[in-house]
Amino acid sequence: MRIFIRTFVAILTVSSLIACGGSEEKASGPVSFCKDTACVTEPIEVKGTSTGNPMVRITFDDCKIDTIHWEKGGLGVIMDMVFNEFITNEVRPTKEAFNCTIIGSKYAWIKFNDCTTGRGFLLRLPFDEGGTTSKYTSAINNFDPAFKVADGLVAFYDNTFIYVEDMETGLVAKQLLTDTGVREIDFNDVHSLIETVNITKDKIYAKLKVDGKTIEHNNPLTFK
Repeated sequence: MRIFIRTFVAILTVSSLIACGGSEEKASGPVSFCKDTACVTEPIEVKGTSTGNPMVRITFDDCKIDTIHWEKGGLGVIMDMVFNEFITNEVRPTKEAFNCTIIGSKYAWIKFNDCTTGRGFLLRLPFDEGGTTSKYTSAINNFDPAFKVADGLVAFYDNTFIYVEDMETGLVAKQLLTDTGVREIDFNDVHSLIETVNITKDKIYAKLKVDGKTIEHNNPLTFK
């Protein structure tokens, strides 16, 4: 991974939410997950309004994410990420399967799905000194019509749990998949495990397929 960092004094302010989209052109090849063949080619730049004017800039090459730059006006960190050195999966997002949200002056969340497989991804980019850049390569994103996740939340899963994180506070709630876990998961085919999900700030409903059996969870969420 090649990430270049210049550190400044960090200042936190009250959080605000800013959503973003992007510019796109039509690609020549078909896709299986996205509804159309839109290919993001023009850079996406997102600017916040909190102290330090945090911003994120994403560039694309051949319909794929190339680099990500984020900074906070001399009051936090300035970072540049070569995307394929951080996430090695082949990912081709489009405008309809791509979103960026800046949380005050804390961090930015980038959410996207690969158009070929439908696999979901999340990135959390810190704007402050000492913050951790996080990646989630098995995200449960709203771009999939079978998945509903309330505003202000993100979700992802592994062999044991579905995790739900509050984007602003960083608190996490967990839902156990099964009592014994799931040994083999095809993360490029989420629906081979998770048929549908509906997550609110208080509750999670999930319908799973494990070893030929259907499992349903309908439980309250406790964030810690």
